[in-house]
Amino acid sequence: MAIQFKEIRQYLARNVRLSICFEDGHYHDYLMISDIPVEKYKDLYVYGVGMVDVEFPMDIYASPKDLDGVTISTKDDTIEPAIEIVLHDAPRDIERKAENVLLFKDIKPYLQIGRNFAVVNREDWSYKLYEYRNDIPGNYDDMFVYGIGMEDNSDESDKNIIKTLEKRKYDSYLNKRMVIVLSNTARADIIDAV
Repeated sequence: MAIQFKEIRQYLARNVRLSICFEDGHYHDYLMISDIPVEKYKDLYVYGVGMVDVEFPMDIYASPKDLDGVTISTKDDTIEPAIEIVLHDAPRDIERKAENVLLFKDIKPYLQIGRNFAVVNREDWSYKLYEYRNDIPGNYDDMFVYGIGMEDNSDESDKNIIKTLEKRKYDSYLNKRMVIVLSNTARADIIDAV
């Protein structure tokens, strides 16, 4: 059973911007998951989950609500980091280990290759940082996904990137990290909603 958008949307943080991307290159940007109607994209399959910089209007209330995939660019736009979900009509050929719940080993092949991940254990809120997806060890594989989000990356291990980003006039996904919250137990609200 492949991962569809109707399943993964339940795990996405409510306070992050989202960019929904398609194979042909067009995309729709949203300030929050609640801005996406429940029925929209629900039967499309997830092809990837990552982070990206996308344009958003500085005044969200002055921009038209539905542009049907048309991208506008004006001096009133800003570039902001967002979680990127790539969707497709057909599922990827990735074997899933569990149905009706999302284990880390099921979502891991869909994650961007790199960089900057924080894997958080919901039981004690401890976390570990990893630069690349393949650095994340298999001991998380059988844990349940509790949530997916993004936060500032305060890790100063790469001072050259930090210096470059300080010169920009806008925030970037390059100084963020993807946060994946895992738990030893599945979320009951998600099991009932699928």
